[in-house]
Amino acid sequence: MESEASNVPSNLNMTIPIPSVELVSEILSRLPVKFLLKFRSVSKSWLSLISSSEFIKNHLNLSANNKEDTHHVLILDVGGGKWNYKGFPLKSLFYDSVTEPLELDFPIEKNNHWHYVKGSCNGLVYLSDYCLEYSLLWNPTTRKHKDLPPFRPRAKKTEPAFGFGYDELHDDYKVVIISYNYTIRTSDDIEVKVYSLKSDSWTSVDYCDEGIFFIKKSPGYCGEILIDNGFLGGKLYWGTSISDPNPNVHNSRNIMAFDLANEKWEKVEEPSYGERETELLVGKLGSDLCVFIDYKTIHIGVWVMKEYEVKESWINMFTIPYPNDPEWFPNFFMSNKGKILSVSGATFMIYNSTDDSFRYSCVTNCHDGQYAQFYLESLVCPLSTQGAENAEKAHIKKSSNK
Repeated sequence: MESEASNVPSNLNMTIPIPSVELVSEILSRLPVKFLLKFRSVSKSWLSLISSSEFIKNHLNLSANNKEDTHHVLILDVGGGKWNYKGFPLKSLFYDSVTEPLELDFPIEKNNHWHYVKGSCNGLVYLSDYCLEYSLLWNPTTRKHKDLPPFRPRAKKTEPAFGFGYDELHDDYKVVIISYNYTIRTSDDIEVKVYSLKSDSWTSVDYCDEGIFFIKKSPGYCGEILIDNGFLGGKLYWGTSISDPNPNVHNSRNIMAFDLANEKWEKVEEPSYGERETELLVGKLGSDLCVFIDYKTIHIGVWVMKEYEVKESWINMFTIPYPNDPEWFPNFFMSNKGKILSVSGATFMIYNSTDDSFRYSCVTNCHDGQYAQFYLESLVCPLSTQGAENAEKAHIKKSSNK
């Protein structure tokens, strides 16, 4: 009588092949960050892979191009017993009947300053207090943060504008602060500083020669899910106004761009809006530069530049009517599928351009917020290159001692 073992198919006795590093990387790069953070403890090889700059960049690109809005979160700084932040998954806001916010642990618990969300790029969020005394870069997903060196503007009564983006040419993240004394309003008093994560330092940059312009708002309060603080194609954009010495008189308005690679200014020609009011908010839709124009609280015009630096390529993409809500203030964000989210305090509204309709998105456990910004869940480290390497070595050493 034959043994049972002899009846086992021979192919089951074969050794199961070990997947290649390339295949493992391909699979892992499509997973959410919360799983990858846990998988770093599987083995030293997985930790090394997930911590590598090549893997982080590949994971970032795949997440950014996800068409289901799976990895995008709206961060809102809200008041309460202490200064804190909540995250609202974009997909939930657009498609779920009820959205439960994520509690985002603020990295500085003992600091008494209130930190405002001033920009985001590739998963990093830039926070600063109003007086520019303390600021930091923070990845809410990995919970890592980097304190920036102090920035002390010349002007005592400053009215700063902020920008934050990625310099692809130098593989560097940069913060731009434009400050001036709002009681004097002269071009000589305008100061531009650029922070480089790579060098961990601030440097002064020449002010543009485009006359005197004053920032109306920090960039990035409208646009698509990958808005990244008015950041597009390696440049930061602001809606500006050339002002009369009288602060209440505004003669004309422009769009100014700052190239993060060469740190030079450019003027972008605006479309012919027609009769309009003062608000000009700059952002992007898809891969195109856009501006939102306020037509005296009657409607919002959304203009898109389809071909960069060609004024004739501006088109009026949307005309959004003001809803019947006296508390509504237009801060816009657009999904990949064309629906537009409006955030005002603790009110979330969805606008559908096909029938000019609004509906409220139900959000639980949320206080009024002042600044809203989307960020992409990513593994990007807010530390400098050397700091990231040291953090990785410390994590490997910690894991090996377990």
